[in-house]
Amino acid sequence: MLKIYILSFVVSFGVGYLIVRWEHLHARFTGDVALRGSHKVHVAAVSRIGGVSIVSGWLVSMAASSYAGMLSGELVLSWAVCLLPALVAGLAEDFTKRVAPATRLLSSFLAGALAFTFLGAAIQRIDVYGLDTLLQIPAVSFVFTIFAIGGIAQSVNIIDGLNGLATGACMIALIALGYVAFSVGDSQIVLLCGIGAAALLGFRVWNYPSGRVFCGDGGAYFVGVYVAVLSALLVHRHQEVSAWFPVLLLLYPIWETLFSAYRRRVLRGLPASTADKLHLHTLFYKRVRQPLGGIKSSLPVRRNSDASVLVMILAGGSAVPAVLWWSDGPYLLASALLYIIIYLLIYKRLVRFGSRLRKRSIAAGATLQVHGRTAALRREVARRALSRDIEGR
Repeated sequence: MLKIYILSFVVSFGVGYLIVRWEHLHARFTGDVALRGSHKVHVAAVSRIGGVSIVSGWLVSMAASSYAGMLSGELVLSWAVCLLPALVAGLAEDFTKRVAPATRLLSSFLAGALAFTFLGAAIQRIDVYGLDTLLQIPAVSFVFTIFAIGGIAQSVNIIDGLNGLATGACMIALIALGYVAFSVGDSQIVLLCGIGAAALLGFRVWNYPSGRVFCGDGGAYFVGVYVAVLSALLVHRHQEVSAWFPVLLLLYPIWETLFSAYRRRVLRGLPASTADKLHLHTLFYKRVRQPLGGIKSSLPVRRNSDASVLVMILAGGSAVPAVLWWSDGPYLLASALLYIIIYLLIYKRLVRFGSRLRKRSIAAGATLQVHGRTAALRREVARRALSRDIEGR
């Protein structure tokens, strides 16, 4: 397996290098030129087709695994077909910037439907009394599965706002999934998790901390669907794995999406898909004034990467209890509730910090305005006095 992982990393790294090296040839098509959007934190146009490097590393390694007899050719083809709709819709947005969010969401729903049909990624239990009985009905399980997979893909795309944040969170999830799969003896899922994590690592060399290429919607939706399908497969195949394990593992992007929808729709009366500057990672970006390591710098790219580290600590925090208690539903549920409380406390503190900054800025502006008027009045009095003196002479 190690050779397959190295191959995935090398191909992803190499394709990422080519994207960066020849950026001047494709930047006008692939560059993220919307520098003043509500959730933009970069200051120069950057290519957003980094997902191509991730997919390249993954695809070559999957083909090599099939050639080596680790995976069947039929399985590799099934995976490619299932992930294709989300990848195509995401890349279309990366190139055209005109694909509606609803279209991309529907593409991830389609990917979930294909995974349910061809890979057997069916969610038939969530370890909640009564609901598990309903999920035994194929139609109910089908609908729930496509919404769960599509929702996770959408949530990964939502947190893709800082260098390395979305791919870092997904790498942690894949490593944790691989560990539990190894614990239950599922070598196939271990292989698939390793291939995905290695491909993400190859991309991250160019994405973090320099931000020379972005994951883009293509990469975010592809990786989101991939992690969601592997999670569904692991729980479906192994009854000893609690259904709350992947929920806690991916709780940061899931809760960020749900909380953002509530905040926009209920609290502000806006459509849930409206972009704004109130995501947790955006608030962290605004909060970072002194870069990590004590080196003073006001470069946005440095603040971007430092904020990403802070959010990654929070995002990875749910992985620790998830891995420790992957078979104990009550502990996982309690950990999830505690995690949400911690998230809300941090969010509240960041919002209050921003309010204090705005009040100080307004007060400072008012003071400067008063001083400015006073100085202008003094200059006018002096000018008139001088004029009277000249006329008297």
